[in-house]
Amino acid sequence: MVTGLRPKTGIGMGVSAGVGAGLVWGLAFPIPVLLHGWNAVTVTAGRYIAYGLISAIFFAVGGRQLHRLAVDHWRTALLFAVSGNVGYYLLLVVGIATVGAPATDLVIGSIPIVLALVGNWVAPVYAWRRIVVPVVLVMIGLVIVNTLEIAGTRAYNPAPTVVKIAGLIAALGAVAIWSWYALANARFLADHPDTSPAGWSTVVGVATGAVTFVAMPLAWATGQLAPSASAENISSLIVGAIILGVAVSWGGTWLWNAASSRLPPALAGLLINVETVSGFAYVYAARWQWPAAGQLIGFALVVLGVIAAPYRKPSFNGRSPGWRIRPGATDR
Repeated sequence: MVTGLRPKTGIGMGVSAGVGAGLVWGLAFPIPVLLHGWNAVTVTAGRYIAYGLISAIFFAVGGRQLHRLAVDHWRTALLFAVSGNVGYYLLLVVGIATVGAPATDLVIGSIPIVLALVGNWVAPVYAWRRIVVPVVLVMIGLVIVNTLEIAGTRAYNPAPTVVKIAGLIAALGAVAIWSWYALANARFLADHPDTSPAGWSTVVGVATGAVTFVAMPLAWATGQLAPSASAENISSLIVGAIILGVAVSWGGTWLWNAASSRLPPALAGLLINVETVSGFAYVYAARWQWPAAGQLIGFALVVLGVIAAPYRKPSFNGRSPGWRIRPGATDR
């Protein structure tokens, strides 16, 4: 069990921040689709160079407290930079390029299930019966949408089955490393209650930029940064990278840190379904397409899972050594 996890008060504020993070993070799905011809490594590098640069600007004017945070926790920041940012998004974009954005979105949508179950195990707050319904609804929705995508009934990306399976493996890898990051980041924020969510997003952003710059020569030497013949002009890549780096990475991480510092991991995890829902909607809107009726049913079940999440009155009784809700932390 994880001990000593004490989220800050204000579950209502945490829920709002979690929903905001999901809405912003959903932009990570349509942008690679719109950047025709730019491969996964290039898009990932552009995103995290932008994240690193904006974080470096904030860091430079952030004052002594922010600098002390970086000095004291630079190893953790580097680890989170790889697991929560560069490695995760690279695998995600590989999935988008092979199996398609909607299917990858829904695989990434299993992160809330993993966090809800594992989070409530390592930091018990809710009776298991209270999270069964939302988890089951989300799982059924994911199965429906992915079955239709892989079977090709209404495949968004008509790639060979072997290629799609490889893309799903990449997406599952993204689920694994980001789930670990989310729980580790929540524990870090709980163990350091004076850490600003925006400040920690900035420190991790600086580390993310550093990791990206170090990896750039290898990516260049192996030809991973070369655009394909169908690549659009570089201005589209720059604009996409700025949106991904500033809004999605820095802004999304700031909002997620605010949510993680106020919510039990099980509830915070379920809120990530907002990213699934918004990413799904953004991709089809960008293509001016409607999903198949079966996929809409799966989509609706995921939404119902979010609605059914136990937002109030955690049932934790205070005797377990897990995540402890402080008196008055729940909204009445």
